[in-house]
Amino acid sequence: MPEKRKLPLYVYANIFLVLFALILFFLPEIKFVLLKNRSFDQGKKPISDFEQKEAVSIQKSFRKVFEFARDGVVSIRTTQNGNFSYPYMQFDRKNEPVAALGSGIILNRRGYIVTNYHVIDKADTIDIILSNGKVEKGKLIGSHERADLALIKINESPELKPAKFGDSDEVDVGDWAIAMGSPFGLEKTFTVGVVSAKSREDLDETGQTHIQTDAAINPGSSGGPLLNINGSVIGINRMIRSSSGSSAGIGFAIPINYAKKVINLIENNPGVIIRPATLGVFATIPLPEHRNALGIDRGREGILVYNVEPFSSAFFGSVQKYDYITEANDSRIRNINDLREQVGLTGLGGRLKLKILRNGKEMILYVKLISQKNR
Repeated sequence: MPEKRKLPLYVYANIFLVLFALILFFLPEIKFVLLKNRSFDQGKKPISDFEQKEAVSIQKSFRKVFEFARDGVVSIRTTQNGNFSYPYMQFDRKNEPVAALGSGIILNRRGYIVTNYHVIDKADTIDIILSNGKVEKGKLIGSHERADLALIKINESPELKPAKFGDSDEVDVGDWAIAMGSPFGLEKTFTVGVVSAKSREDLDETGQTHIQTDAAINPGSSGGPLLNINGSVIGINRMIRSSSGSSAGIGFAIPINYAKKVINLIENNPGVIIRPATLGVFATIPLPEHRNALGIDRGREGILVYNVEPFSSAFFGSVQKYDYITEANDSRIRNINDLREQVGLTGLGGRLKLKILRNGKEMILYVKLISQKNR
């Protein structure tokens, strides 16, 4: 067997010296990396998910709502052509398009989308941005000016994912309220709050009731959905009340049950902008002594007409003082807002069917809603 040759001692000594030199050379960097990594792990141990299980459960619920609802929400970009003056240049007028932003909700796979009327008012072009980033050209089908709702159409597609609609009559104060949309053009924005009030009345000339919420709503959120904790649409975000023009925790949404009625009306009248109309009556819920004097049963719902505006729709429709209105368009009338809603749904030029009590006898009147210029 051949004898193994051993390396001289000075070779081992040189290898050791080289390794020692390399360690000394790279030690500062190794030490820095080790200390750098350790510097991010010097705090206390975080609170466990188990200890925060209730908060974590709510957090997971919000994530589920976002995942469930996001594909049913679109961003809307409109442009309006015309001559516009720049505020700091006195004689500079240019023909440039002005852009506006809003949000919308997919109704069905036929390509119908609902938004606010003020989002598309006077728009020359309407672009719909889907959740996957695809841009579609939108066509205005029709709108209801007073209800502040409009119906837009894009190409039909089985890939469209419609929103799920809930029941706004089931909404109560304190319920979770989640707003989605594109405030300031920031798509897929998700804000959380509660229902601050329901059936908020007399906010503007529409006369319709609104759901009030403290979920953040800002310019560009208009037309997007207000969701419940199940991800169902309970309202369509419409406006805010704020001195700054940005969210101050007071936002308002059109209840979805009312919006459904308007959407059906628009779809059945394509190409029409349904204009505001008034009936021209002054009415109230009668006091017990009024009921006794007019022979109205105590339990019978309705409103009492105490005056009729001259040359109004009601005037020409034969509505009289002390008529007791119980139904309008086959819907029961419990208060003046119920009547306003039916007048709004009928719109200018439409015919309003009224069921009334007059001198103890039930009657049906058909009232055409006319404009001031026709009076």
